[in-house]
Amino acid sequence: MTDVTTDEMAATLAAQQPMLLDTLNGLYDDATLLVGRILCDRRSATQVTARAFDLDGLSLVLVDEDGEHDGHVPLPAPLGHVDEIFLLFFALVIEARKQSGEEGTTSVEQVIATASGYRTFFTTVAAVEDVNAHLRKVTFQGGDLANGFAPVGPDTFLYLLLPPPGRTELSIGADFSWEGVREMAPEDQPVGAYYTLREWRPDAVELDILMVLHGDTGPASAWAGRAQVGDPVALWGPRTSWSPPAGTDSYLLVADETGLPAVAVILETLGPDAPIQVVAEVDDETVRQTLPEGDHITVTWLHRDGAEPGTTTALADAVRALPQPTGTPYVWGGAESRAMTQVRRHVRDTWGLPKDRVSLVGYWRHKAHESDVDTDD
Repeated sequence: MTDVTTDEMAATLAAQQPMLLDTLNGLYDDATLLVGRILCDRRSATQVTARAFDLDGLSLVLVDEDGEHDGHVPLPAPLGHVDEIFLLFFALVIEARKQSGEEGTTSVEQVIATASGYRTFFTTVAAVEDVNAHLRKVTFQGGDLANGFAPVGPDTFLYLLLPPPGRTELSIGADFSWEGVREMAPEDQPVGAYYTLREWRPDAVELDILMVLHGDTGPASAWAGRAQVGDPVALWGPRTSWSPPAGTDSYLLVADETGLPAVAVILETLGPDAPIQVVAEVDDETVRQTLPEGDHITVTWLHRDGAEPGTTTALADAVRALPQPTGTPYVWGGAESRAMTQVRRHVRDTWGLPKDRVSLVGYWRHKAHESDVDTDD
């Protein structure tokens, strides 16, 4: 993690204010209400709106029977990196719940409760197979996978934890935590990335992950390009973002190469009762991934034709060109982080879909977007 100056951090936060406030006032509005009511000591407030999030803390506007009031909640700890902003907000929610003495569970507390159930599964590479010039299937088998591993949704994804660069053995133990990683010396910190589970075979205690190859530009891609049978890894999770509400009558799936394995599993899982629109971005037609077919499935392929992954607006442009869906649709996506943000803004702001009908996850982040704040649904 690269050190930045206070001025640089403040400038980054200022640039990310729209996304931060959209998240606090939209996705986490119930948690923002709890934080404002309790930590600003206005328990009768019926509405709390985040106005600014900076290095000094969270500025709020609270509304109760006496009118509007300004409020301010200091950060519970210094901000070391922009990606820690939501960890600090989560800490504020925990403190607010503790002080409130009230029963209940906000959206943030649901996220925290789910994360507490994640595990670290130590396993090894059992096979490596090239699907195409830019995609490699890596099979992991045995180890902790035999002790309770199971998919949690059609888009099950895991964080692949790898040895530090230049080393062959893992530097973490069974007590792995992200808090513990931050305390490790930089040269001892594991590297890795999120990957989608393509197939789980419980009888053989093995699973397949499709890994996009893009040279040594990322530690996980570099590892995948040299992966060999017997290499040790750890898988942290599993996680899912797939949660269509009851009554969903159509689906829109949006993905680049990293999200297409999940799209394939989703298409295998869903029946033919509802129409499914897939918008898929890849480099060109030679590296398209095989997807299930059916009369209820429509796939729009987008080709970058040499443009660098993560640098186009193709996914968002294609979604904007679609007619607004009627009925009760569900939108799921897995792709580069900024692309998902662009799609999210359209389906939430222009189409007006409520947050429970949208799940768009930044599976990875282009190096030019490293200062962007994660606001995944």
